Amino acid sequence: MNLTIFLYTVVLISFLINGFNVQLNIAKPEIIVPDTYLSIQEAINHAIPGETIYVKTGVYLENIVINKNSLKIVGQNKYTTIIDGQKTGTVVYVKADDIVFEGFTVKNSGNNFTDSGIYIDHSLEAHISNNNVIASNLGIYLYASSNIVLRNNNITTNRYNFGVYGDNLQDYIHDIDTSNIVDGKPLIYWVNKNNRQPPVDAGYIAIVNSTNITLQDLTLSRNWQAILFAYSKNSNIKNVTATKNMDGIWLLNCNFCSVMDSTISDNNWGGIALVNSSYCSVYCNDIKNNVGYGLFLSDSSDNSFYHNNFINNTNQVWLFSFNFNNWDGGYPKGGNFWSNYKCKDEKSGHDQNQNGTDGICDIPFVIDANNIDRYPLIKPWSAQLPEAQSTSLIPLAVTVIILLILCDIVFYFIRIKKHSSFTMSSRTRKNLDLLYLISFSGKMLDEDVNEQA
Repeated sequence: MNLTIFLYTVVLISFLINGFNVQLNIAKPEIIVPDTYLSIQEAINHAIPGETIYVKTGVYLENIVINKNSLKIVGQNKYTTIIDGQKTGTVVYVKADDIVFEGFTVKNSGNNFTDSGIYIDHSLEAHISNNNVIASNLGIYLYASSNIVLRNNNITTNRYNFGVYGDNLQDYIHDIDTSNIVDGKPLIYWVNKNNRQPPVDAGYIAIVNSTNITLQDLTLSRNWQAILFAYSKNSNIKNVTATKNMDGIWLLNCNFCSVMDSTISDNNWGGIALVNSSYCSVYCNDIKNNVGYGLFLSDSSDNSFYHNNFINNTNQVWLFSFNFNNWDGGYPKGGNFWSNYKCKDEKSGHDQNQNGTDGICDIPFVIDANNIDRYPLIKPWSAQLPEAQSTSLIPLAVTVIILLILCDIVFYFIRIKKHSSFTMSSRTRKNLDLLYLISFSGKMLDEDVNEQA
């Protein structure tokens, strides 16, 4: 009896163990490419959520779409396991959640607008790690995705290496550290940081939901946007060169930020973009030779733009939706230089109605009814140039007359020693009368200007 119970117990335990192993194998079988399936895409098509696809060393000439959740796709060696898009479309397109993709060289996307090495589209919590992403139009692009983790990716020799875009704050919340390299430089992606300054050797910079960040003395190129400020405030960008990117600088939903003393040039779409941003200042910058626009504004008001040189941008300023901004620093400080605005400088003064030049165009530069540079500069602004100064003849005439009167007074004291009486010369009287007339005219002019103001 005891032996029978013992045998039944052994059989039952064996059945449970074997059954448990079977369940494990069914839940997470391993698919091997090219053993189980010849291509990575074929393996993805046959996989079920939770499975791991292991890809052996080799060159796989394909474009893959990962559209099933919770797949893990692992290459044997990131240098020798290569997915080659053959210059067509996006090489690795991810539109699923909880994806792991690691251990590959991804290269040769197409050259259309967002053709990418790795394009992550409306995805959550994808882990992209330990990959080489090279020789593509756009290396890694995150579009309307959240909580993406990037680790140890080498993103290099792409037309644009890295970029992010989204419609709300959550689309910019990602976990991306400096183990990711852009053309040999660290990728800086800060979320919820305060009172910090990124290193000057950064290859890309994104500042998200942060305060009091200062970017200074940087040169950034070959990214979708060189600098991204999103949902941040009280932060500054100074002495930055952003060139040969898709766009130079984006300020998205930012307040009280500034861009100054920087060169934003030769970008293949735009220079500086402000979207839903207010109380920002953009001044003392060279914004030039950008293909799409120099400055783009969308639903951005109460910002200030002055002492910028807008030179040879296809569209100097591109406005979308409602924008109401200040485009100069008042008189005599002046506004901006516009290379496409041919104007005269024959007048001076607050209302540009006095004789004499002052380095400011006599007629304002009108962008639209809500955006007018009242004092456009006649020449490109330079920190070495003084602010606009009137060369009106009135001050010069007053000076000459005062000198003449002083000469008469000197002669008077010389003569008084020789004569007991002295009569004011007619020339002195005329000069005093002229001085009074000029002073009175100036006073009347000031009163007239004040009344008009």
